[in-house]
Amino acid sequence: MKPWFKTLKASVLLALSIALLLLVACGPSATATPVPATSQAPTSTTAPGAPTAAPQATQPPGAGLTGSPKVAPSFSEYWNPPTGFYGEPVYGGTLRVNYEDPLEHANVWGAFTGATVRLRGVTHNRILAESPYDPNRLVPNLARGWTTEPDATGVTFFFHDGITWHNGEPFTCEDARFTIQTWLTSEGITASAMKATLGFVDLDTTECLDDNTLKVGFTGANAAALLAFTTRGAVIFNKAWFEAGGEEAMFQDLSVGTGPYVWDSGQTVGIDEQHFVRNENYFKGDGALPYLDEVVIFGILDESAQQAAMLAHQTDWHWVRNFGQYDAYVKHDQINTVIRATRGHHTLWLNRNNPPFDNVRVRQAIIMGMDRAAGIAVLQEGFGSAGFMMVPGSAWELDRSLGCAVPGWCIADDMDAQRAEAKGILEEEGFDFDKTYLFTVESDAQVVARATFMQEQLRLLGVKTDFDLVETVAYRQQTSTGTWGDFLPRNDTMPADDPFLGMGHYFNSASVTNNHWCPCENRDDIQIKMDDLLTQAGVTVDPVQRKAISDEAQLFAMEQYWKFPIYWEQEAVSFWPEVRGYFHHPQPSGSHTNFEQMWIDPSHKDDKGFSGQTTGVPGGIN
Repeated sequence: MKPWFKTLKASVLLALSIALLLLVACGPSATATPVPATSQAPTSTTAPGAPTAAPQATQPPGAGLTGSPKVAPSFSEYWNPPTGFYGEPVYGGTLRVNYEDPLEHANVWGAFTGATVRLRGVTHNRILAESPYDPNRLVPNLARGWTTEPDATGVTFFFHDGITWHNGEPFTCEDARFTIQTWLTSEGITASAMKATLGFVDLDTTECLDDNTLKVGFTGANAAALLAFTTRGAVIFNKAWFEAGGEEAMFQDLSVGTGPYVWDSGQTVGIDEQHFVRNENYFKGDGALPYLDEVVIFGILDESAQQAAMLAHQTDWHWVRNFGQYDAYVKHDQINTVIRATRGHHTLWLNRNNPPFDNVRVRQAIIMGMDRAAGIAVLQEGFGSAGFMMVPGSAWELDRSLGCAVPGWCIADDMDAQRAEAKGILEEEGFDFDKTYLFTVESDAQVVARATFMQEQLRLLGVKTDFDLVETVAYRQQTSTGTWGDFLPRNDTMPADDPFLGMGHYFNSASVTNNHWCPCENRDDIQIKMDDLLTQAGVTVDPVQRKAISDEAQLFAMEQYWKFPIYWEQEAVSFWPEVRGYFHHPQPSGSHTNFEQMWIDPSHKDDKGFSGQTTGVPGGIN
């Protein structure tokens, strides 16, 4: 691990976990202005989502009365672009986004993928957002403010006045309530990506008090509730639009959103070049946002083509996919490159529904045969971390002494000896070394390269494998329905640095991602225990108890050897000098999915002097 990978582990677990979620927006009440504040964005050394004490919110006059939220920061309080670095915002221009997946469909609710987030992110909103400049702070989005119940068993959201859908119809509370209902019931959609995330919501006590006020009841106290409404799939859709078009509209129609950009007319979903134009009626900041006239998203699957497009300045902003690209951009005299720790990790999943991988000792042996040090060196050129189930460096990170006590989870002092021990376990369990086992691999250059490394590691164990190379659309169908083979190598992301939301995304039996490790029809004792631990992590408010439950859940999952991150990555983003306002944010549902905080300043298009820059860009590692 490189020395600039700073550990962000919080030392503030004495504060109430719930404080972050109840009082994250703060400061004196002020009148919103159409021009964003110009102060430098605050810096933070606390891990995203960490259970930390939050500043006390100054309550506006009448707070707590009907129609008046307790937390309601003005636009100028929380909208603080890093103008000290980029200069003042400029309106106009086009941002061309270099994205790594085909833009195949937009059904973020029923068939969730990263591409659906990119498509819906620019056209839709969530109820709340994480600040684009401070990942420890929740700020208004569709909701201008909120009031939480004193015992954390519910929240009331107060929506902005005058929000309109892109078709001109007014947004109302019923749109949000109906969206939540659809998430929880899956009525009319294939499989709700939000069902597990918002499983704490009680529909019977969730109601619209008026057109601008939504009261959401919980099944019990929940320490991660507000954060859940910011996650990637938590976009709100139009009730009438869905009832008229059904799930087909979710797949194919981007025309009815509330977001900062409007899907340009005459387009078809499935084409890997999508245009979005400025929403002239956007509700945030009394017309201050967005800054850009247009966002164009290109879906470019081939990594060499991504790099070529960026270096030719055919695209302006690129989420870096490999360290060949990283090196090329860092060497470039005009391209800004910023890097930091990420929640991304490359994972090997074992299908315990298929013998002999239903045997935990077999799964253990397979994981013990994976050389994590070699994976980091070969696939990440040393830019990686051998962490556990939660994000390395975060407040939820498992103590190394606990994690390393589980065989195979820490880098071995003697990998040859560990591999020999693993092979001995397989022999004891009667493993069939003559059989060829199936790798289900997405037909993507990066995933294939990483899977090839793991295939070689298995060969060193004496395990024979064949690749089943599957095109992206079919691959996602297999992973969502649990119809993949024995091994599943894939790029994963921790959706939130929170044990209930993060591990729940992968291990909760109600989550569609549960099928990555076990396409099982019925819950067994192992899954029941995992569900119980995740539930406890959600309802427990005391931070010390919550950390203990998180540790127990992580250790239990590790001991089952379902999901094994070969490494946790570093991430980089690169952009040309006229791209301004970007703040490198670790949250995968963060500001980079809607681009409302970014602008283009043509006066900087010929700027040079960025060769070798990997630090100093706001949000990067300093």
